[in-house]
Parts: sequence; structure tokens; C-alpha cells
Amino acid sequence: MPKYWLCILAPENYEIVKEKLIWAVKDRHKNVIAQVKLGDKLVMYVIGEKKIKGIYEVVSEPYREETEIFTGGIFPNRVRIRPLKLSDEGIDIKELVPELKLFKRTDAKWAGVLRGRAMIELDKEDYGKIERKM
Repeated sequence: MPKYWLCILAPENYEIVKEKLIWAVKDRHKNVIAQVKLGDKLVMYVIGEKKIKGIYEVVSEPYREETEIFTGGIFPNRVRIRPLKLSDEGIDIKELVPELKLFKRTDAKWAGVLRGRAMIELDKEDYGKIERKM
């Protein structure tokens, strides 16, 4: 049974993800990416733009690689991915906020749910809503 993840990243790093087909996180998030398995789905949320721009499938186990390819430091905890659905225009996250259970779990503003995170697990229903809009 695959898991579904919302991955939070900067616009310049999303371009690198698309080109290199690698998702990566810094060491402080290594325990989260360690839970990622083959076949899991990664939904890419680009901060700054506030848009979901792609859905990818994980095609490798998590591994460590310290080559600096991303902006903002070394992101050594990685998985290889393949694109499933991409949108240059993207989906505005604000359209999805009222529909997703992820954002109903808190009294905080929706952005507070994502603050300080590199990735957060989505339930299957939330993933399905995002996938249908892509």
C-alpha cells in the first residue's frame, strides 16, 4: 500500500527536482524520508508560488548522497523519482485548503501546518483530491 506525501520546496529546487528526478531533504528531516518506500507518491508543493506543480512516484529506496545539487545547502537524504503528472501552471494551494483534511487538523492558519517541514504525510483521500485536480 503506497503512502502519499506532500513535499515542500523552493521554486529553484523544484526545477532541479524536475531535471534530476531526485527528491531530497536535509538531515533534520531524515527520519521522515526514511519512511518513504518504492511506489509512494510525492506531491510537490512549491512555496513562494503557493502551487502544487507535480506528482511523482518513488522509484528507489532512500539513500545518502552529499553532492551539492540543490540551492540552500546539502540535501543528502534522497530518493529517485519519476513524474506521473506535471503542471507548469500548477494548482493554487488556497483552492485545496478547504477540501483537505490535512489542514483541518489544526486551529492554526493553513500555512502553519507546513512551516518547518520538508514533507508531510497525506491521507489517500486528500491525495485523490489533489490528483484529480492536476
